[in-house]
Amino acid sequence: MDVRNQLRPDLLDAEAGTPLRPFGSPTLKIAAASMLLIGTVAAVAIWPDAARDVAGRTAALVTGLSGRRADRADASEPATTIAVERSFRPTPMQLASFGITSVQATEFRPQGLAEGRIALNDDDNVPVYSPYAGRVTKITAKAGDDVRAGQPLFTVEVTDMVQAQNDFQSAINALNKAQEQLKLNQIIAARQQVLFQAKAAALKDYQSAENDVISAQSDKQTAEAALEAVKNRLRILGKTDAEIAAFQKNSSMSPETVIRAPIAGTVVQRKVGLGQYLGTGSDPVFTIGDLATVWLIANVRESDIPRIRLGQPAVATVNGFGDRTFRARVTYMAASLDPATRRLAVRCEVENPDQELKPEMFARFAIITGDAVSGPAVPESAVVQEGDRAHVWVLRPDGAVEAREIKLGLRDGDLLQVTEGLQTGERIVSRGALFIDRAASGEKAS
Repeated sequence: MDVRNQLRPDLLDAEAGTPLRPFGSPTLKIAAASMLLIGTVAAVAIWPDAARDVAGRTAALVTGLSGRRADRADASEPATTIAVERSFRPTPMQLASFGITSVQATEFRPQGLAEGRIALNDDDNVPVYSPYAGRVTKITAKAGDDVRAGQPLFTVEVTDMVQAQNDFQSAINALNKAQEQLKLNQIIAARQQVLFQAKAAALKDYQSAENDVISAQSDKQTAEAALEAVKNRLRILGKTDAEIAAFQKNSSMSPETVIRAPIAGTVVQRKVGLGQYLGTGSDPVFTIGDLATVWLIANVRESDIPRIRLGQPAVATVNGFGDRTFRARVTYMAASLDPATRRLAVRCEVENPDQELKPEMFARFAIITGDAVSGPAVPESAVVQEGDRAHVWVLRPDGAVEAREIKLGLRDGDLLQVTEGLQTGERIVSRGALFIDRAASGEKAS
């Protein structure tokens, strides 16, 4: 009988090209291999040639089993990751081109940010309508002009002016007639009085003459009231007392009426052309506003609403003025959110003494919602954002720069508050941070 068959019959199956039968657990496999090794040593003395081949197979089996157990043990141990800080050593020329800034302490105020537009202050904004129907014959003001109260804006040839002139002329004629009749009756009454005193006239004739005077006086008063009513009508149609007096004297009046500015301010809008026919109750022809204060209307995120109160100070910035700020305060908050945007309309009143802010300018504002806090500040250009994480490049004494992860807090314009990761006095790269980030990503960290 072959010794190999007695020691490990399954090895002969491997030689025949069939797969090895699997053992049980790793402990049983090693125990079986040990017994096989002992048997092999005993067989060497009896069958040297056959046992030598079996010994080689046994050693290989033991080595393989031990290696598998070691691999399994290594695999069961958790892997340890070591975070290595990235660094980059720029050349002197590169370093000279970078912007290096020292971290300074800056005061930050909690604030809610929103975007909106500049609008007219409706409290100081007056639309000008044409109170009369007629054709525009002259325009004396244009958009952007500063006007004073009472200054002419445009002239209208009023359709109702012709009838008003006729009524005025009739009232003047009626008054003149009443005055002449009163004079005549007064003369007759005076004559009847003399005759009655001389006993040359009857009492009834004298009394009748006196009654005629009283009646003429009443007619004169009625004519005066009618004339005053027509004068008021002409005043409503835009005629001045001087023009009315001239018409009463000369019986001539132009049908044109001048429309004047009701307040002093700036013409911010004009919607009329020469020759245009205007009707009463139409759209505003001019809009005059006082631009010393304007409104900033914006939509605030729902998360910022609890921190905003009426009267809170705010700071407004406009694209056309760069970093320049304008003082403002919250004067209005809508009662409900816009269902489409889920935002709340908030209005701020912005001081505009030099009238530099114009309606419909795009603007942003920051509403101060808390007390100021001091902390390290870095310019926004120095921060490299990677998802929810941020880092800056800090200059080391040896001339190299290293990436330092930081946590950001509040914002003040271009400055960002650093709540963790930097100290005041440290020097950081404020210009060229993205270049360093790309260059360092291809180098081995040191």
